[in-house]
Amino acid sequence: MEITIIEAESPLEKKVILHNPQTGEKVVILPEIGAALVELELICDHVLIPIVHIPGEKSIHENTLYPSALLTPWVNRVRNGNYSFEGRNFQLPINEVKLGNAIHGFLARKPFEIFEQKCTHELAEISFIHQHNGDFQGFPFPFIFTLTYRLTKDGAFSVQFACKNTGNSQMPFACGWHPYFKIAHAEISQLEIKFSPILKYISDAQMIPMAEEISSISMPVRFSETTLDHVFKLEKQRDHLTELTDNHSKISLFLKQNTFEFPYLVVFVPPSENCVAIEPMTGNTDAFNTGDGLKVLSPNEEFTSLVEIWVDKANMG
Repeated sequence: MEITIIEAESPLEKKVILHNPQTGEKVVILPEIGAALVELELICDHVLIPIVHIPGEKSIHENTLYPSALLTPWVNRVRNGNYSFEGRNFQLPINEVKLGNAIHGFLARKPFEIFEQKCTHELAEISFIHQHNGDFQGFPFPFIFTLTYRLTKDGAFSVQFACKNTGNSQMPFACGWHPYFKIAHAEISQLEIKFSPILKYISDAQMIPMAEEISSISMPVRFSETTLDHVFKLEKQRDHLTELTDNHSKISLFLKQNTFEFPYLVVFVPPSENCVAIEPMTGNTDAFNTGDGLKVLSPNEEFTSLVEIWVDKANMG
């Protein structure tokens, strides 16, 4: 296994590559842009399958679709950018001007530093950290966030999310991840998805949940017949699987999350793109106001959870 760091004239173009020279599988990360995952190729039936997509025309650091973004310390939207915590009111910057919300936290495009790396015959693993000193408007709570990417020689890929409260008071916290997945060159009409929701949330004009309903969606959802753009609450499972399948090649992408730690999932198909956003989240949209899934970290407390991804032949049963 190999780890390669490629410097560039522009810091934004610096790349870190995890690579299996035996299979060609690789992971490409941009440390200076939120340690974002921009390429992931895994092998199935001796064929390399690219599975991460960057939608839209703008470069990743300007892309309003937030591809592969780390969403923290809040996920999705905070209504009007305003919330109260432990008797104090806070106003976040409004960065979704059209709807009047604060959206997707503030680490999505922040620079991360390489913290640790490990490379053996069995795996390549690298950790990136960002230290927040509490100087962000409306979020005066310091923390350290660590993202750890791992690729094994068997073609398993994982991302570990870790946030430690480094302040002296309690801290409101939520975390999510915003990757867009494809399966090689499959059209969106070839793709279908299976997961295990128990609730679906209905949004208002500000894209904030205003109601919930028991999920009655039949699985699999075929994108040739319908589309999705919802937050779902998932069944409680330590190993919840979301399966995205190309009906032509019969190849599936599997995403595993622990729904005791990541109980929510957004599934979103952007217009005119052959990809699906599959977004594990610890809390619901506007959790800073509703408390729905909100975590409160005590001083020195750390949240940690893992998302695992692999490709294989589809489970057609």
